[in-house]
Amino acid sequence: VFASIALYEALHYHGHLLDDSTRNHWKHQLLQAGEFMKNTPFIYSRNRKGMRNMNVNYSASATYALYAIGEMCNRPDFKEEAMRIAVDLRSYFTKHDFFLYGEGPDIWSETPNGCRPVDLLYNVEESLPNMAYYAVMANDTALLSLIKHSMDTHLEFMLPDGAWDNSWGTRSFKWTYWGGRTSDGFMGGYYLLALHNPSYVEAIRRNISLLKESTHGGLLYGGLHYCVSGVPPCIHHTFGHAKALASFLEQPLLEIKPCGKLPRDAEYGMKHFRDIRTWLVSQGSWRATFTGYDAEYKVKGTHPMGGALSLLWHSQAGPIFAATMNQYKLIEAPNMQSNARKYLMGGTPRLETVQHGVTYSNLDDLDTEISCCVENGIYRFRVNTHLVDIDQRAPKQGEVSVKVDYTYSEQGVMMEVEQCPDSVYLVLPVIASPEEVVKVTRQEAFITKNNGILGITCKAGRLEVAATDDDGRIFNPVPGFSFVPLRIKPDDANKKIKIILFFR
Repeated sequence: VFASIALYEALHYHGHLLDDSTRNHWKHQLLQAGEFMKNTPFIYSRNRKGMRNMNVNYSASATYALYAIGEMCNRPDFKEEAMRIAVDLRSYFTKHDFFLYGEGPDIWSETPNGCRPVDLLYNVEESLPNMAYYAVMANDTALLSLIKHSMDTHLEFMLPDGAWDNSWGTRSFKWTYWGGRTSDGFMGGYYLLALHNPSYVEAIRRNISLLKESTHGGLLYGGLHYCVSGVPPCIHHTFGHAKALASFLEQPLLEIKPCGKLPRDAEYGMKHFRDIRTWLVSQGSWRATFTGYDAEYKVKGTHPMGGALSLLWHSQAGPIFAATMNQYKLIEAPNMQSNARKYLMGGTPRLETVQHGVTYSNLDDLDTEISCCVENGIYRFRVNTHLVDIDQRAPKQGEVSVKVDYTYSEQGVMMEVEQCPDSVYLVLPVIASPEEVVKVTRQEAFITKNNGILGITCKAGRLEVAATDDDGRIFNPVPGFSFVPLRIKPDDANKKIKIILFFR
Protein backbone atom coordinates (compact mmCIF):
# COMPACT_ATOMS: atom_id res chain seq x y z
CA VAL A 1 0.00 0.00 0.00
CA PHE A 2 2.59 2.55 1.09
CA ALA A 3 5.16 1.69 -1.59
CA SER A 4 2.46 2.09 -4.25
CA ILE A 5 1.62 5.56 -2.93
CA ALA A 6 5.28 6.59 -3.18
CA LEU A 7 5.48 5.17 -6.71
CA TYR A 8 2.27 6.91 -7.76
CA GLU A 9 3.46 10.28 -6.43
CA ALA A 10 6.84 9.87 -8.13
CA LEU A 11 5.12 9.21 -11.48
CA HIS A 12 2.44 11.82 -10.99
CA TYR A 13 4.79 14.66 -10.11
CA HIS A 14 8.02 13.67 -11.85
CA GLY A 15 7.20 10.99 -14.42
CA HIS A 16 8.15 13.42 -17.21
CA LEU A 17 11.78 13.13 -16.09
CA LEU A 18 11.87 9.42 -16.99
CA ASP A 19 12.42 7.91 -20.41
CA ASP A 20 9.41 6.20 -21.99
CA SER A 21 10.60 2.67 -21.23
CA THR A 22 11.23 3.33 -17.55
CA ARG A 23 8.01 5.29 -17.13
CA ASN A 24 5.94 2.53 -18.74
CA HIS A 25 7.65 -0.12 -16.60
CA TRP A 26 6.92 1.80 -13.41
CA LYS A 27 3.32 2.32 -14.50
CA HIS A 28 2.96 -1.42 -15.11
CA GLN A 29 4.29 -2.09 -11.61
CA LEU A 30 1.77 0.39 -10.23
CA LEU A 31 -1.03 -1.42 -12.05
CA GLN A 32 0.12 -4.73 -10.58
CA ALA A 33 0.09 -3.17 -7.11
CA GLY A 34 -3.49 -2.03 -7.66
CA GLU A 35 -4.52 -5.50 -8.80
CA PHE A 36 -2.89 -7.03 -5.72
CA MET A 37 -4.68 -4.66 -3.35
CA LYS A 38 -8.06 -5.10 -5.00
CA ASN A 39 -7.73 -8.89 -5.02
CA THR A 40 -6.37 -9.10 -1.45
CA PRO A 41 -9.04 -7.34 0.61
CA PHE A 42 -7.87 -8.83 3.92
CA ILE A 43 -5.20 -6.10 3.90
CA TYR A 44 -7.75 -3.36 4.46
CA SER A 45 -10.95 -5.10 5.51
CA ARG A 46 -12.55 -3.93 8.75
CA ASN A 47 -14.72 -7.06 8.92
CA ARG A 48 -12.40 -9.98 9.53
CA LYS A 49 -14.60 -11.93 11.90
CA GLY A 50 -12.83 -14.65 13.85
CA MET A 51 -9.35 -13.25 13.21
CA ARG A 52 -7.42 -10.10 14.04
CA ASN A 53 -8.07 -7.16 11.76
CA MET A 54 -5.17 -5.32 10.19
CA ASN A 55 -4.40 -1.97 11.79
CA VAL A 56 -6.58 0.82 10.45
CA ASN A 57 -3.74 2.67 8.70
CA TYR A 58 -3.83 -0.01 5.98
CA SER A 59 -7.53 0.61 5.33
CA ALA A 60 -7.11 4.39 5.43
CA SER A 61 -4.13 4.39 3.06
CA ALA A 62 -5.72 1.93 0.65
CA THR A 63 -8.38 4.55 -0.16
CA TYR A 64 -5.75 6.91 -1.58
CA ALA A 65 -3.61 4.19 -3.16
CA LEU A 66 -6.47 2.50 -5.05
CA TYR A 67 -8.19 5.71 -6.09
CA ALA A 68 -4.96 7.32 -7.32
CA ILE A 69 -3.89 4.24 -9.28
CA GLY A 70 -7.39 3.97 -10.73
CA GLU A 71 -7.19 7.58 -11.85
CA MET A 72 -3.74 7.21 -13.42
CA CYS A 73 -4.34 3.81 -15.04
CA ASN A 74 -8.00 4.33 -16.05
CA ARG A 75 -9.33 1.60 -13.77
CA PRO A 76 -12.80 2.57 -12.51
CA ASP A 77 -12.97 -0.69 -10.54
CA PHE A 78 -10.02 0.45 -8.39
CA LYS A 79 -11.75 3.75 -7.68
CA GLU A 80 -15.01 2.01 -6.80
CA GLU A 81 -13.19 -0.22 -4.31
CA ALA A 82 -11.51 2.84 -2.77
CA MET A 83 -14.90 4.49 -2.31
CA ARG A 84 -16.34 1.35 -0.73
CA ILE A 85 -13.49 1.24 1.81
CA ALA A 86 -13.93 4.95 2.53
CA VAL A 87 -17.64 4.57 3.31
CA ASP A 88 -16.77 1.79 5.76
CA LEU A 89 -14.15 3.97 7.46
CA ARG A 90 -16.68 6.66 8.39
CA SER A 91 -17.78 4.58 11.37
CA TYR A 92 -14.22 4.35 12.77
CA PHE A 93 -14.08 7.81 14.32
CA THR A 94 -14.76 8.02 18.07
CA LYS A 95 -18.09 9.57 19.00
CA HIS A 96 -16.92 12.52 21.12
CA ASP A 97 -13.43 13.54 19.98
CA PHE A 98 -13.27 12.13 16.41
CA PHE A 99 -10.13 10.07 16.95
CA LEU A 100 -9.67 7.54 14.16
CA TYR A 101 -9.51 4.16 15.90
CA GLY A 102 -8.37 0.70 14.89
CA GLU A 103 -4.65 0.61 15.78
CA GLY A 104 -5.18 -2.51 17.87
CA PRO A 105 -7.03 -5.81 17.74
CA ASP A 106 -10.30 -5.07 19.52
CA ILE A 107 -12.35 -2.89 17.17
CA TRP A 108 -15.71 -4.37 18.11
CA SER A 109 -16.24 -3.02 21.61
CA GLU A 110 -15.19 -0.27 23.99
CA THR A 111 -13.01 -0.90 27.03
CA PRO A 112 -14.56 -0.63 30.51
CA ASN A 113 -13.56 3.06 30.43
CA GLY A 114 -15.13 3.69 27.02
CA CYS A 115 -11.88 3.67 25.01
CA ARG A 116 -11.03 2.37 21.54
CA PRO A 117 -7.54 1.49 20.16
CA VAL A 118 -6.07 4.80 18.98
CA ASP A 119 -2.50 5.68 18.03
CA LEU A 120 -1.85 9.35 17.46
CA LEU A 121 1.21 8.99 15.25
CA TYR A 122 -0.13 6.42 12.83
CA ASN A 123 -3.20 8.62 12.52
CA VAL A 124 -1.43 11.94 11.88
CA GLU A 125 1.50 10.60 9.84
CA GLU A 126 -0.28 8.06 7.62
CA SER A 127 -4.01 7.48 8.01
CA LEU A 128 -5.41 11.01 8.11
CA PRO A 129 -3.12 12.45 5.40
CA ASN A 130 -3.77 9.56 3.00
CA MET A 131 -7.52 9.73 3.60
CA ALA A 132 -7.35 13.49 3.02
CA TYR A 133 -5.62 12.97 -0.33
CA TYR A 134 -8.31 10.46 -1.26
CA ALA A 135 -11.24 12.57 -0.06
CA VAL A 136 -10.10 15.62 -2.06
CA MET A 137 -9.50 13.54 -5.22
CA ALA A 138 -12.83 11.73 -4.93
CA ASN A 139 -14.78 14.76 -3.61
CA ASP A 140 -15.88 12.64 -0.66
CA THR A 141 -17.30 15.49 1.42
CA ALA A 142 -18.74 13.23 4.14
CA LEU A 143 -15.36 11.66 4.92
CA LEU A 144 -13.57 14.99 4.50
CA SER A 145 -15.69 16.54 7.23
CA LEU A 146 -14.74 13.76 9.64
CA ILE A 147 -11.07 14.09 8.69
CA LYS A 148 -11.08 17.82 9.46
CA HIS A 149 -12.62 17.24 12.89
CA SER A 150 -10.08 14.49 13.56
CA MET A 151 -7.09 16.53 12.41
CA ASP A 152 -8.15 19.35 14.74
CA THR A 153 -8.40 16.93 17.67
CA HIS A 154 -5.01 15.37 16.98
CA LEU A 155 -3.38 18.80 16.69
CA GLU A 156 -4.27 19.38 20.35
CA PHE A 157 -1.44 16.94 21.13
CA MET A 158 1.36 18.84 19.42
CA LEU A 159 3.65 20.45 21.98
CA PRO A 160 4.81 24.06 21.55
CA ASP A 161 8.24 22.85 20.37
CA GLY A 162 6.66 20.95 17.45
CA ALA A 163 6.79 17.48 19.04
CA TRP A 164 3.91 15.04 18.75
CA ASP A 165 2.78 13.84 22.17
CA ASN A 166 2.12 10.12 21.65
CA SER A 167 2.93 9.25 25.24
CA TRP A 168 -0.39 7.36 25.50
CA GLY A 169 -1.03 5.74 22.07
CA THR A 170 -1.51 2.00 21.51
CA ARG A 171 1.59 1.86 19.30
CA SER A 172 3.70 4.38 21.19
CA PHE A 173 6.51 1.82 21.11
CA LYS A 174 7.33 3.48 17.75
CA TRP A 175 7.19 7.05 19.09
CA THR A 176 10.23 9.23 18.42
CA TYR A 177 9.09 12.52 20.05
CA TRP A 178 9.28 14.35 16.72
CA GLY A 179 7.02 11.78 15.06
CA GLY A 180 6.71 8.10 14.14
CA ARG A 181 9.56 5.68 13.78
CA THR A 182 8.33 4.14 10.51
CA SER A 183 5.36 6.31 9.52
CA ASP A 184 5.83 8.98 6.86
CA GLY A 185 4.85 12.38 8.17
CA PHE A 186 1.84 14.64 8.48
CA MET A 187 2.96 17.66 6.46
CA GLY A 188 1.37 17.06 3.05
CA GLY A 189 -2.02 15.92 4.30
CA TYR A 190 -2.32 18.71 6.85
CA TYR A 191 -1.19 21.35 4.35
CA LEU A 192 -3.79 20.09 1.89
CA LEU A 193 -6.49 21.16 4.38
CA ALA A 194 -4.73 24.21 5.82
CA LEU A 195 -7.41 26.59 4.50
CA HIS A 196 -9.72 24.90 7.00
CA ASN A 197 -7.30 25.59 9.89
CA PRO A 198 -4.27 27.88 9.39
CA SER A 199 -2.69 26.41 12.55
CA TYR A 200 -1.77 23.42 10.40
CA VAL A 201 0.89 25.53 8.68
CA GLU A 202 2.39 26.55 12.01
CA ALA A 203 2.44 22.91 13.10
CA ILE A 204 4.38 22.01 9.97
CA ARG A 205 6.88 24.82 10.52
CA ARG A 206 7.60 23.84 14.13
CA ASN A 207 7.83 20.13 13.44
CA ILE A 208 10.29 20.66 10.59
CA SER A 209 12.46 22.69 12.99
CA LEU A 210 12.41 19.76 15.42
CA LEU A 211 13.32 17.34 12.61
CA LYS A 212 16.26 19.58 11.79
CA GLU A 213 17.35 19.55 15.44
CA SER A 214 17.37 15.73 15.37
CA THR A 215 19.31 15.48 12.08
CA HIS A 216 23.08 14.97 12.14
CA GLY A 217 25.33 14.21 9.19
CA GLY A 218 22.34 14.09 6.86
CA LEU A 219 20.52 11.39 8.86
CA LEU A 220 17.41 11.81 11.01
CA TYR A 221 18.03 10.25 14.43
CA GLY A 222 15.31 8.40 16.34
CA GLY A 223 15.08 10.92 19.19
CA LEU A 224 16.64 14.08 20.61
CA HIS A 225 19.31 12.25 22.66
CA TYR A 226 20.37 9.49 20.26
CA CYS A 227 23.40 11.35 18.93
CA VAL A 228 24.64 12.82 22.23
CA SER A 229 24.20 9.38 23.86
CA GLY A 230 26.27 7.66 21.18
CA VAL A 231 23.35 5.68 19.73
CA PRO A 232 23.44 5.32 15.91
CA PRO A 233 20.48 6.30 13.70
CA CYS A 234 18.23 4.04 11.65
CA ILE A 235 18.01 5.14 8.00
CA HIS A 236 14.28 4.34 7.87
CA HIS A 237 13.51 7.59 9.69
CA THR A 238 15.34 9.58 7.02
CA PHE A 239 13.84 8.11 3.85
CA GLY A 240 10.35 7.80 5.35
CA HIS A 241 10.13 11.44 6.35
CA ALA A 242 11.98 12.64 3.25
CA LYS A 243 9.14 11.08 1.26
CA ALA A 244 6.55 12.95 3.34
CA LEU A 245 8.42 16.23 2.98
CA ALA A 246 8.60 15.73 -0.79
CA SER A 247 4.83 15.18 -0.89
CA PHE A 248 4.36 18.36 1.12
CA LEU A 249 6.60 20.39 -1.20
CA GLU A 250 4.55 19.29 -4.22
CA GLN A 251 1.42 20.96 -2.83
CA PRO A 252 0.38 24.21 -4.55
CA LEU A 253 1.24 27.30 -2.56
CA LEU A 254 -1.71 28.49 -0.50
CA GLU A 255 -2.45 32.10 0.34
CA ILE A 256 -2.86 31.74 4.09
CA LYS A 257 -2.39 34.47 6.66
CA PRO A 258 0.15 33.12 9.18
CA CYS A 259 -1.52 32.04 12.39
CA GLY A 260 1.59 31.59 14.52
CA LYS A 261 -0.24 29.63 17.22
CA LEU A 262 -0.93 26.05 18.21
CA PRO A 263 -3.71 24.90 20.58
CA ARG A 264 -1.22 23.92 23.25
CA ASP A 265 0.41 27.36 23.24
CA ALA A 266 -2.57 28.66 25.17
CA GLU A 267 -2.78 28.55 28.97
CA TYR A 268 -6.21 26.98 28.96
CA GLY A 269 -6.12 25.06 32.21
CA MET A 270 -7.32 21.57 31.35
CA LYS A 271 -8.91 19.62 28.50
CA HIS A 272 -10.39 16.15 28.88
CA PHE A 273 -10.49 13.72 25.95
CA ARG A 274 -12.97 11.17 27.18
CA ASP A 275 -12.58 8.78 24.22
CA ILE A 276 -9.01 8.07 25.33
CA ARG A 277 -9.46 8.85 29.06
CA THR A 278 -6.66 11.38 28.87
CA TRP A 279 -6.30 14.94 30.18
CA LEU A 280 -4.09 17.75 28.90
CA VAL A 281 -3.07 20.37 31.46
CA SER A 282 -1.75 23.80 30.50
CA GLN A 283 -0.71 25.93 33.44
CA GLY A 284 1.71 28.83 33.08
CA SER A 285 4.88 27.45 31.46
CA TRP A 286 3.89 23.83 32.13
CA ARG A 287 2.24 21.32 29.78
CA ALA A 288 1.27 17.90 31.09
CA THR A 289 -0.48 14.78 29.85
CA PHE A 290 -2.24 12.59 32.37
CA THR A 291 -3.71 9.29 31.25
CA GLY A 292 -5.79 6.34 32.32
CA TYR A 293 -6.20 5.12 28.74
CA ASP A 294 -6.92 1.38 28.86
CA ALA A 295 -7.12 0.23 25.22
CA GLU A 296 -4.31 -2.27 24.74
CA TYR A 297 -2.39 -3.35 21.66
CA LYS A 298 -1.94 -7.02 20.71
CA VAL A 299 0.83 -7.43 23.31
CA LYS A 300 1.10 -6.35 26.93
CA GLY A 301 3.34 -3.74 28.52
CA THR A 302 3.24 -1.08 25.81
CA HIS A 303 1.77 2.32 26.72
CA PRO A 304 1.20 3.54 30.32
CA MET A 305 -2.22 3.17 31.93
CA GLY A 306 -3.23 3.28 35.59
CA GLY A 307 -3.25 7.06 36.15
CA ALA A 308 0.14 8.10 34.77
CA LEU A 309 1.84 11.43 34.21
CA SER A 310 2.85 10.35 30.72
CA LEU A 311 4.38 13.65 29.69
CA LEU A 312 5.61 16.82 31.38
CA TRP A 313 7.03 19.75 29.42
CA HIS A 314 8.20 23.24 30.35
CA SER A 315 8.58 26.20 28.00
CA GLN A 316 12.21 26.77 29.03
CA ALA A 317 13.32 23.35 30.25
CA GLY A 318 11.70 21.39 27.40
CA PRO A 319 10.63 17.77 27.96
CA ILE A 320 10.98 16.63 31.59
CA PHE A 321 9.08 13.32 31.55
CA ALA A 322 8.14 11.32 28.46
CA ALA A 323 6.54 7.89 28.72
CA THR A 324 8.26 4.83 27.34
CA MET A 325 6.99 1.30 26.94
CA ASN A 326 6.22 -0.16 30.35
CA GLN A 327 8.64 -2.95 29.48
CA TYR A 328 10.94 -2.44 26.50
CA LYS A 329 10.50 -5.22 23.95
CA LEU A 330 11.13 -5.44 20.21
CA ILE A 331 7.46 -5.82 19.36
CA GLU A 332 8.30 -5.10 15.71
CA ALA A 333 11.95 -6.06 15.64
CA PRO A 334 12.66 -4.97 12.02
CA ASN A 335 11.13 -1.57 12.79
CA MET A 336 12.72 -0.89 16.17
CA GLN A 337 16.24 -0.49 17.56
CA SER A 338 17.72 -2.86 20.11
CA ASN A 339 19.39 -1.57 23.25
CA ALA A 340 23.16 -2.05 23.39
CA ARG A 341 23.74 -0.30 26.71
CA LYS A 342 24.04 -2.06 30.07
CA TYR A 343 20.99 -0.57 31.79
CA LEU A 344 17.47 -0.18 30.49
CA MET A 345 14.34 0.82 32.37
CA GLY A 346 11.06 2.59 31.71
CA GLY A 347 10.92 6.36 31.53
CA THR A 348 7.39 6.91 32.85
CA PRO A 349 6.90 8.26 36.40
CA ARG A 350 5.37 5.43 38.43
CA LEU A 351 4.94 3.65 41.72
CA GLU A 352 6.85 0.40 41.70
CA THR A 353 7.99 -2.61 43.65
CA VAL A 354 10.21 -5.49 42.56
CA GLN A 355 9.63 -8.95 44.03
CA HIS A 356 11.47 -12.12 43.02
CA GLY A 357 12.79 -10.38 39.92
CA VAL A 358 9.33 -9.27 38.72
CA THR A 359 8.40 -5.58 38.51
CA TYR A 360 4.95 -4.47 39.65
CA SER A 361 3.71 -0.93 38.98
CA ASN A 362 0.59 1.13 38.41
CA LEU A 363 1.34 1.51 34.68
CA ASP A 364 -0.38 -1.72 33.63
CA ASP A 365 -3.35 -1.52 35.98
CA LEU A 366 -6.70 -1.86 34.20
CA ASP A 367 -8.65 -1.25 37.39
CA THR A 368 -7.66 2.31 38.27
CA GLU A 369 -10.05 4.96 39.56
CA ILE A 370 -9.26 8.55 38.58
CA SER A 371 -11.02 11.65 39.86
CA CYS A 372 -10.23 15.28 39.10
CA CYS A 373 -11.15 18.56 40.75
CA VAL A 374 -10.30 22.21 40.12
CA GLU A 375 -9.86 24.83 42.82
CA ASN A 376 -8.45 28.36 42.38
CA GLY A 377 -6.70 27.43 39.15
CA ILE A 378 -5.07 24.33 40.68
CA TYR A 379 -5.87 20.92 39.20
CA ARG A 380 -5.82 17.84 41.39
CA PHE A 381 -6.00 14.23 40.29
CA ARG A 382 -6.65 11.51 42.84
CA VAL A 383 -5.69 8.03 41.70
CA ASN A 384 -6.70 4.78 43.36
CA THR A 385 -4.59 2.17 41.65
CA HIS A 386 -2.91 -1.24 42.05
CA LEU A 387 0.60 -2.49 41.44
CA VAL A 388 0.58 -5.30 38.86
CA ASP A 389 2.98 -6.84 36.35
CA ILE A 390 2.59 -6.38 32.59
CA ASP A 391 0.07 -9.25 32.53
CA GLN A 392 -2.07 -7.50 35.18
CA ARG A 393 -1.15 -10.03 37.88
CA ALA A 394 -0.75 -9.00 41.52
CA PRO A 395 2.26 -10.09 43.60
CA LYS A 396 2.06 -13.54 45.17
CA GLN A 397 1.23 -12.17 48.61
CA GLY A 398 -1.90 -10.46 47.23
CA GLU A 399 -3.24 -7.17 45.93
CA VAL A 400 -1.17 -4.02 46.48
CA SER A 401 -3.39 -0.90 46.50
CA VAL A 402 -1.96 2.62 46.37
CA LYS A 403 -3.47 6.11 46.47
CA VAL A 404 -1.64 8.94 44.73
CA ASP A 405 -2.45 12.64 44.44
CA TYR A 406 -1.12 14.79 41.59
CA THR A 407 -1.40 18.58 41.84
CA TYR A 408 -0.73 20.88 38.87
CA SER A 409 -0.29 24.62 39.30
CA GLU A 410 1.57 27.45 37.59
CA GLN A 411 4.44 26.84 40.03
CA GLY A 412 4.93 23.18 39.10
CA VAL A 413 3.79 19.67 39.99
CA MET A 414 3.36 17.97 43.35
CA MET A 415 2.97 14.21 43.92
CA GLU A 416 1.85 12.70 47.24
CA VAL A 417 1.49 9.10 48.37
CA GLU A 418 -0.11 8.47 51.75
CA GLN A 419 0.47 5.19 53.59
CA CYS A 420 2.87 3.89 50.96
CA PRO A 421 3.06 0.07 51.23
CA ASP A 422 6.31 -1.59 52.28
CA SER A 423 8.96 -1.96 49.55
CA VAL A 424 7.07 0.40 47.21
CA TYR A 425 8.83 3.51 45.90
CA LEU A 426 8.20 6.36 43.47
CA VAL A 427 10.29 6.35 40.28
CA LEU A 428 10.97 9.68 38.57
CA PRO A 429 12.99 9.20 35.36
CA VAL A 430 13.90 12.84 34.72
CA ILE A 431 14.99 13.60 31.17
CA ALA A 432 18.56 14.92 31.16
CA SER A 433 21.09 14.96 28.36
CA PRO A 434 24.53 13.61 29.34
CA GLU A 435 25.75 17.16 28.77
CA GLU A 436 23.50 18.63 31.48
CA VAL A 437 24.77 19.03 35.05
CA VAL A 438 22.95 17.00 37.71
CA LYS A 439 23.25 17.31 41.48
CA VAL A 440 21.40 14.95 43.83
CA THR A 441 21.17 14.78 47.62
CA ARG A 442 18.87 12.74 49.86
CA GLN A 443 16.26 15.51 49.78
CA GLU A 444 16.84 17.46 46.55
CA ALA A 445 17.79 17.05 42.89
CA PHE A 446 18.81 19.88 40.54
CA ILE A 447 19.37 19.71 36.79
CA THR A 448 20.73 22.66 34.80
CA LYS A 449 18.61 23.21 31.69
CA ASN A 450 18.77 26.09 29.23
CA ASN A 451 20.06 28.72 31.68
CA GLY A 452 17.65 27.60 34.37
CA ILE A 453 17.38 24.97 37.08
CA LEU A 454 14.88 22.13 37.20
CA GLY A 455 14.42 21.23 40.85
CA ILE A 456 12.82 18.36 42.72
CA THR A 457 12.36 18.76 46.46
CA CYS A 458 11.53 15.75 48.56
CA LYS A 459 9.26 16.94 51.38
CA ALA A 460 8.63 13.41 52.61
CA GLY A 461 10.75 10.41 51.73
CA ARG A 462 14.37 9.78 50.77
CA LEU A 463 15.78 10.41 47.33
CA GLU A 464 18.38 8.24 45.57
CA VAL A 465 19.64 7.49 42.07
CA ALA A 466 19.27 4.00 40.62
CA ALA A 467 22.15 2.35 38.74
CA THR A 468 23.13 4.06 35.48
CA ASP A 469 25.53 3.63 32.60
CA ASP A 470 28.96 5.28 32.67
CA ASP A 471 27.56 8.62 31.48
CA GLY A 472 25.32 8.79 34.56
CA ARG A 473 22.18 8.20 32.52
CA ILE A 474 19.83 5.50 31.33
CA PHE A 475 18.91 5.72 27.65
CA ASN A 476 15.60 4.43 26.32
CA PRO A 477 15.23 4.06 22.53
CA VAL A 478 11.58 5.14 22.69
CA PRO A 479 11.04 8.04 22.48
CA GLY A 480 14.82 8.56 22.44
CA PHE A 481 15.79 10.33 25.66
CA SER A 482 18.47 9.86 28.30
CA PHE A 483 17.28 10.30 31.87
CA VAL A 484 18.40 10.29 35.49
CA PRO A 485 16.52 7.48 37.29
CA LEU A 486 15.50 9.03 40.59
CA ARG A 487 13.81 6.87 43.23
CA ILE A 488 11.97 8.16 46.29
CA LYS A 489 11.47 5.76 49.16
CA PRO A 490 8.84 6.59 51.82
CA ASP A 491 9.65 7.84 55.29
CA ASP A 492 10.03 4.94 57.70
CA ALA A 493 7.76 6.55 60.30
CA ASN A 494 4.72 7.81 58.37
CA LYS A 495 5.06 5.77 55.13
CA LYS A 496 4.62 8.98 53.15
CA ILE A 497 6.10 10.32 49.90
CA LYS A 498 5.77 13.94 48.83
CA ILE A 499 7.75 15.65 46.09
CA ILE A 500 7.51 19.08 44.50
CA LEU A 501 8.88 19.70 41.01
CA PHE A 502 9.65 23.28 39.91
CA PHE A 503 11.76 25.35 37.52
CA ARG A 504 13.56 28.58 38.26
